[in-house]
Amino acid sequence: MSSLFPRTQRAPWDPADPRSSAVIPRRASPALTSVASGAPGMLFKFVSDDKGFGHFSYASDGAQKVLGLSPRALCTQPKRFVDLVLEDERPALFSSMAESVRTQLEWNWEGRIRVPGWSDIKWINLRATPRKLTDGRIVWDGLIQNISLGKRREANIQTARDQIATLAAHQERAREDERLRLARELHDDVGGNLAGVKMQLAMLLGHLPEAARKQVAQDAEALNSLVDRTIESTRRLSANLRPPTLDLGLVAALEWFLQDYSHRTGIAVDFDCPGDDIELAEHRSMAVFRVCQEALNNVFKHARATQAQVSLKREGESLVLEVSDNGQGFDPADPARADSFGLRGMQERATGLGGELEVRSAPGQGTEVRMTLKQAGG
Repeated sequence: MSSLFPRTQRAPWDPADPRSSAVIPRRASPALTSVASGAPGMLFKFVSDDKGFGHFSYASDGAQKVLGLSPRALCTQPKRFVDLVLEDERPALFSSMAESVRTQLEWNWEGRIRVPGWSDIKWINLRATPRKLTDGRIVWDGLIQNISLGKRREANIQTARDQIATLAAHQERAREDERLRLARELHDDVGGNLAGVKMQLAMLLGHLPEAARKQVAQDAEALNSLVDRTIESTRRLSANLRPPTLDLGLVAALEWFLQDYSHRTGIAVDFDCPGDDIELAEHRSMAVFRVCQEALNNVFKHARATQAQVSLKREGESLVLEVSDNGQGFDPADPARADSFGLRGMQERATGLGGELEVRSAPGQGTEVRMTLKQAGG
C-alpha cells in the first residue's frame, strides 16, 4: 500500500466533508468508561472505510498516555495515528489490517511510533477483534498498549544471549587450541619418546650375548608389546584430540572418523557428501566435526541403533550436517533429556558460529540431528 489515499480523494475525516460528523466520538457509557479506566492502554473502536484507512469511532482516555493524542483528536483526525508510525513500519500496519479484513481474524500488529514532544521512540502493540457490519464495513474492538519496556527487556536478553554465545565460542576455540597443543605433544613428544624406547630396547637386546638374550627374550617380547600398545594408545588419544586428517579437509576427517567409528561400535554408517571437499575455516570445520562426533557417540551410548546416516551438503549459502539413526528415539520434551550435556554442547557449538541445531526424535522412531551454518564459506 504505497499511500493511504489517492490525491484526488478526500479523506473521511476532512472537516470540509459533511460526513466528518460521523467520526466525532459519542460520549461513552459509564460502564465503558469504568472498563477503559482500568485498561492497560487505550481501548478503541475502529471502522474500515473503502475510501481510505478508516476512522476511530471511539478512543479511551488512554490515548493521551499511549499515543500523545486526545481521544477527540484521534477520532476526528485518524491520519494523525498513521503519522505517528515510523515510515518503514507502515507497510506492516496496513498489511496486518488487510489480512484481518480478508480472514476475519484478529488484527495484531506491533511497531514503533514517534510522538512530537517525546524524546524517544516507543513500541506499541495493537490487538483488535473484527466483526462485519450490515453495510459491509468492518469494525474492530481493540486495545493499543505501550510495550516499550518489554521490548527493551527483550533487547537486553538478546544482547546477553549474544554475549554468552560469543563467550562460549571463544571458550570453545580456546579448548580446541589446547586440544591441538596436547595432540601435538602426545604425537611428537610422547609418541617420539616411545618410539625411541622401542629402538633402544631392540639395540639393547642386540648387544646382549646369545645366552643372556635367550634368558630375557620372553620379558623383552612382553615389554616390546607393551610399548607397541602404548604407542597405539597415544596415537588414538592424539587423533581424538585433533584428527590429523583435518589437515586434508573436513570430508577426509569425517570419512576417517566414520570408518573408525563403525569398526569400534559395529554400527554401520552411510556417509553422503555430494561434490568436492567443502572449504571451511579451521574452527568451523572442527565445530562440524565435533557435532558429528558427539551425535554419533550419543547413537552408540543411547540409541541402540544398528545403522546411522551422515549427510553433509550445501543448501544455498548454508552448510547442513544431518546425523540420523534407526534407534529407539526419545521424547525431546522430556526434562531428563533437556539437561543432556551432549545436546547442550552441540547446541553451543552451533550457536557460537551463528548457526542453528535442531533435534527431531520420537520414541521408537529414531533420532535426527540437523545443524545449519549460515554463510558457510567463512
